[in-house]
Amino acid sequence: MSGKRLPTVLRLFILGAVLLRPVPARTQDLEEAKSFSPSLGIEYFSRTLVWDEGLYTSKMTVAIGVLRAEREILLGFRFGLFAGYNLSNFNGLIFRQLPFSIDYEAGSIGSLLWGADLDKHLFTFGNIEIGAAAQFVMSMGRTKEFEIPSLNQNGLVKGKGTWQRFQAGPVVHYLGYEDFTPFLSITYNRLWGTFTMTETVQDLEGSEEKKITGRGQLGITIGTEYKPSERFSVKVDITAFPFNKLAGGLDVNYGASLKVLLSFGQGTREP
Repeated sequence: MSGKRLPTVLRLFILGAVLLRPVPARTQDLEEAKSFSPSLGIEYFSRTLVWDEGLYTSKMTVAIGVLRAEREILLGFRFGLFAGYNLSNFNGLIFRQLPFSIDYEAGSIGSLLWGADLDKHLFTFGNIEIGAAAQFVMSMGRTKEFEIPSLNQNGLVKGKGTWQRFQAGPVVHYLGYEDFTPFLSITYNRLWGTFTMTETVQDLEGSEEKKITGRGQLGITIGTEYKPSERFSVKVDITAFPFNKLAGGLDVNYGASLKVLLSFGQGTREP
């Protein structure tokens, strides 16, 4: 996805928030719902990337740590903002239009990250709760410099990778246990971005940009939330990203996340 389409994605995210707006509740319910909840979160995922107009693939791995603030605006409707740091590894990208071709194998690049998410309870029947969730994440990108050891002349290479991710879909929770709440989610999950390589060797200089896209746009997540009290919870999940390989056949990438949440307020909605 090109940079020109980013505003469209953000508009869709905002539209989703509007469409999932909560139903008006009693004044007492509104006061109880306005709880502030900070949390710490970590995430790791691996995605197969396609680049050069879908002709080539490589693997991208990302490790993320974030601080998050969540607000339950109304009963069953939560909105969160988060910021943190991530290590993104783009090893395997090949740049052929520079003065000297580069097969990037310089490891992870650290950069700042920010994002927003929302979670909406829709309805409950028996021990099954149906909801919807959406999230947008952006890694800002930072330039990494390294020398080219294989040349007789002094050479310098600068690499910068920026990526975004948008995901949205239904979430099904099982409420039959006292402290544990298992859940299943199937989401539209799109990852895209750019990686720019600049090479300087004496009087020669060149730059090349790769547009990267995550292979497969379906995420299947299973997990559980452990909540021993109204003010503390731990949430863990594992996500699978199935996709069709360029050479044919099916493959799967994986991701996992952990969130520890503390709540400061008058309480949250009981299932």
